[in-house]
Amino acid sequence: MSFREPLPEGCPPADAPILASEVMVYRLVRTLPPTEEDFRSQRAENPEKYFSNECLARGLSVHALRRDSEMATKLPNLKGRQPCAVRLSPASGHLKQTGKPSHHTWWPLASFDILGSISEVAA
Repeated sequence: MSFREPLPEGCPPADAPILASEVMVYRLVRTLPPTEEDFRSQRAENPEKYFSNECLARGLSVHALRRDSEMATKLPNLKGRQPCAVRLSPASGHLKQTGKPSHHTWWPLASFDILGSISEVAA
């Protein structure tokens, strides 16, 4: 299985299954329409930064609920971003809840067309 970026050993974790069915998630993006740059991990955006959990740093933060993405835009480092909906399928990769109930980390497969899976963008 090939992921969008190299992952450390044991990543994604065993309790982060490949999706069994379609699910809608929301990702905060900087540009409208979104570009590949909007789907970079924290590690890709900050190659020299220390992260206590390298596996999480190489995944993408998403929310199961749009309102939680909208609330996150109030955080200083996320101001100005917009939520966009991405329809994930079993071909998209692994997903794990990693925080408050709506926050998940997604490890996308290299073959998954993220931009082609965007179904809505807030204006």
